[in-house]
This record gives sequence, structure tokens and C-alpha cells, in this order.
Amino acid sequence: MPYLDTPEGQPDDKIAWGSDVAAQMLRLCGFKYAAINPGASYRGLHDSLVNHLGNRNPGILLCMHEDHAVGIAHGYAKATNEPMVAIVHSNVGLMHAHMGIFNAFCDRVPMMIVGATGPVDSHQRRPWIDWIHTSADQAGIVRDLIKFDNLPTSAPAIVDAFAKANIATRTEPCAPVYIVLDAGLQEQSLDKVPAMPDMKRFQPPAPPRAQKSDIDTLVAMLKAAKKPMLLFGRGSRSQAEWDARVQLAETLGACVMTDLKNGAMFPTDHPAHVVEPYNQPGKAIHDITAESDLVVAFEWVDLNGSVSPPKGTDFTGKVVSISMDHHLHNGAHMIYQGTAPSDLLISASPASVVADLNAALGKGKKDPWRAPVRKGFTPGDGSRIRMQDVAKVLRETVADPDKISFAAVARQWPCDLWPWRDPGAYMGKDGGGGIGSGPSISVGVALANADIGRPTITVLGDGDFMMGGHAIWTAVKHKIPLLVLINNNQSYFNDELHQETVAKRRNRPVGNRWIGLAMSEPFVDIAKFAESQGATGIGPIKSVADLPAAIKKGVEIMEAGGVCLIDIHIPPGVERSTGSTGQRNT
Repeated sequence: MPYLDTPEGQPDDKIAWGSDVAAQMLRLCGFKYAAINPGASYRGLHDSLVNHLGNRNPGILLCMHEDHAVGIAHGYAKATNEPMVAIVHSNVGLMHAHMGIFNAFCDRVPMMIVGATGPVDSHQRRPWIDWIHTSADQAGIVRDLIKFDNLPTSAPAIVDAFAKANIATRTEPCAPVYIVLDAGLQEQSLDKVPAMPDMKRFQPPAPPRAQKSDIDTLVAMLKAAKKPMLLFGRGSRSQAEWDARVQLAETLGACVMTDLKNGAMFPTDHPAHVVEPYNQPGKAIHDITAESDLVVAFEWVDLNGSVSPPKGTDFTGKVVSISMDHHLHNGAHMIYQGTAPSDLLISASPASVVADLNAALGKGKKDPWRAPVRKGFTPGDGSRIRMQDVAKVLRETVADPDKISFAAVARQWPCDLWPWRDPGAYMGKDGGGGIGSGPSISVGVALANADIGRPTITVLGDGDFMMGGHAIWTAVKHKIPLLVLINNNQSYFNDELHQETVAKRRNRPVGNRWIGLAMSEPFVDIAKFAESQGATGIGPIKSVADLPAAIKKGVEIMEAGGVCLIDIHIPPGVERSTGSTGQRNT
């Protein structure tokens, strides 16, 4: 269990202040943790959480940045399918948190974000600071990234706002909600305590199910298909839903694809799982898809990109899309992707459609119509560390590989070498591509896994880590076990490849692609950075021979409840020229 600070004395259980009502509502909504970065705008709520609730249910997790508070809540939701509280300070804290909220919204996770402003009554504001930290419409900063917001103006209104927000964030499709607490109302003494609700009467609705006619149509299409392909996208961490997906694929003799943007949705070593999870579909993936005569997509993030690629093999089969994502689409951001052509669009919970299909089709077991493509371990020459080497050594070191939960993996991670066999094996990417979110999301996943005793490992890039690496201080502070493996190519290397593409297209020097992107001169000592946060830092590890000892020590520290980071130099295997040091593998 994560460590939470214990306040002095006994909690004052009397509901006497406006902020006490907000704290009570957070407890009644069932929140176990609240990730915070401190701020005076919610000092009333802070006192209520500590001195009224005793720093339990929710208990405070201190973060170094508001973006980390949101990221930790994001990771917790990915692992549990439950919202967590993130508390941010006034308009400035909300602006700091904006990127994290974007990631969470794109990832469709539930989250209760609590902010503060004011005092709304200008006569109560302190000179200067309370004025610049008050916005006329604070939620407007993020309104296109949330499902619901409210600024309650009385104690009874606080009760109503939290009850409504709790329902909204837990209702599919899920997304964050935001409640703004007036600083003046928080610190207002109560003449009368509002009636606290019976939360059994304020529950979210069951996910919507498909019409019977749609299920009948889909069953007929599946029975007529000779080569059905199932694309399993967003889904829950439920083992029962995992098993239902496997049953459906086996009954149909279908092939299955999953991708790295979402968490583990299907056993990757199952004969039906036709190719290892991918980040973006290339020609090989499109060629496999083109073999199918029916694609059924279950909350697939970019269906249009899979069945209507701008280049490559044309797909001519039928398409069925099962998704409720359109309920969250707006014109502010293009996160809805291209509009995919579909022969049947079912607006229902994917899990409920899988259940309905299984009920209609029964239980059976057919061989998939196509053999899977598998990439086994390929021995290297030992001249450089590869991601395959890291995965192999790690798998040989941990006591039970199937018990490991990966909060994140690098794009080159060999999924075929380390199959995912349950829904907690891998948690997916960050949703919005916001670099710097990996560390905090990983801490949130580790927090959830710590409650159930499951080890958490995360594989992060050096650029991602250096943007948000001080999030691991929270894991150290609150004793949340975590092993961080850094895929360190000493560069924002993905952008180097982009610059190489542009240079080739313009017939310009490719060798200059590193300028402005290489993290060198000075090189960042990431292991020492981790040590400065209180974690154990190991590395840099530059040879395959040094991997086993480093990973063994890291696993031991994680299993003992600690936080360890191993900085592993994994060159991408291409030479590049630097202006001052000549040729170097990075």
C-alpha cells in the first residue's frame, strides 16, 4: 500500500466550513487518492482534506507540478477504469495542467479535476495576487477537453456539482470533469450543513447497448464473412471482458489486431492475434487488413487510417464500427481522426456488443483464417544494446513475467518476445502524444498496481523522461514501487528522422539532422537525476554485458518496494555526424 502522511491529533469530524462539504463529497464519491500541487486558492480544501478527513479517502499525494497531478490521475484511471482526483491551483495551475488534461481527454479516461479561483467576490480578494489568480470563466481554459464543469456558489451547490460531475466522468464515453471552488466559499463558515446525498441514488447509467436489429445484422455479416478481422481498441481492465473478446474471436475463427495506443486488449500470443501490436499501420499491416473481407472495429482509435490508408493496398471489404466516441467530438481539436466509411455503425458500448454477439453466436473454437506473423528473438553481435536485449534479460530476471504490468513501452519494444496475457499487462500510450507525460502516467499506474501488489515497469524515452522526470519524486515520497527503464538514444531521435525525411526530399545534407535535437554536450546523466529525486539510479549502461547485473539490481529494488531507474543507452543503429566530435552512434 502507498504511504500517506498521518496528521497530528484527531480529525475534526464536524462539517463547519464550505470546503468541508467539498471534502465530504470527494469521500462520498469514493475517491481514495488526490494528487495535488499546492496553491493558496484551495487552502480551505487542503485543510479540510487534512484536518477534517484525516488525509484518508482521499489521501494526498504531493506532486512537483500540476501536470504530474493530472498525469498520475490519468495513469491510475488507465489501470483501474476508475477516476482519481487531481487538484490544481487557480488559473495558473490549470494552465500548467492543460497538456495533461488534453492527454486524458484523448485517452478517454475518467478524472475528477478540482480547481479553485477567487474569491469570486472581489471585495474579499487580497491585493494583486488574488486578482491575477481569478478568471471570469476559468473552466473556459479547458472546456473543450472536459465533459462537465461547474462553479458552485453555495454549500448545497457544492453537493450538487460534485454529484453531477461524478456521474458525468464515470459515464461512457469517459472523460475528465472540472469543478472550480470559490476560495471565499471554501473559507466561509456554515450556518447550516447541507444534506449529504445517498450516493446509491447518484450513480452513472449502465453503458448503452445496441439495438437487437443491429446485432442481428452484424451476426449475419459475421456468418457470411470468410475472413473476419476484429480490431480491439479502447477497453477496460476487466478480465471478464478480456475473456469475452477471446471467446468471440475463437468462435468466429477471426483474426485480431490491437495497437500500442491502447492497453492490452487480447492475448498477443494467441493464434488469432495476427501481428504484434503496432503504433501506426504500415504497408505490411495494410496488406494483412486487405486480405480480410470484413473488419469489425471495437472503439478503434483511428479506423479511417486502418481501412482507408492514403497510400498502399486498398481495402475492399465491409466495415463495421462499434463506438460511442462521437459523443465527445467537437471542432476544437482534430482528435476525432478521419471519418471512416462503414457499412454498419453501432453506437453502443463495445463490451456490451461483444457480450451480445457471444450470446447470439454461442461458444465454439475455429482456427483463425490466417497464420500470425511472429518476430522471435534475433541474437545481436554484441556491439550495441538493442531493445530486444533489454526485454530478453528483463524477462529472464523477473520471477513471473506474466505478473509484470507495463505502464509504458518504447515503440521498438518486442511484444512478441514478451506476450501480454491479461488486461493489466500493458496500459497503453498517453492519448494525446504529449511528450513529458510518461513519468507521471507511469507513477499513476504504479499507484493503482501497488494497491493490488502487482509490479510495475515502465520503458520511457530520454526526451519524455527529461521533460517530466521529477514526477518520480512522488513515487519515492509515497513509497510506490516502480522500475523505470530509459531507452536513451541521447536525442529527440524521432524528430531526427523527420529532419532526415525533409532533407532527403529537398536534396540537402542528411548529416545535419541532429542539430537542435541531440541531447549532448553536455550529455544528461539521467541516473544522477533520478538519485536527486530520491530514487536509485543505475547507469548509464552502454554494453550488453552490463545489462544483467543492472536489471537484476533494479528488479530487486522494485520488488522490495523501492523506485529504481536504469539509464540504458540504446543507439538506433545509424551513424550521424556531429560538428565537433565526428562520427558517433547515438
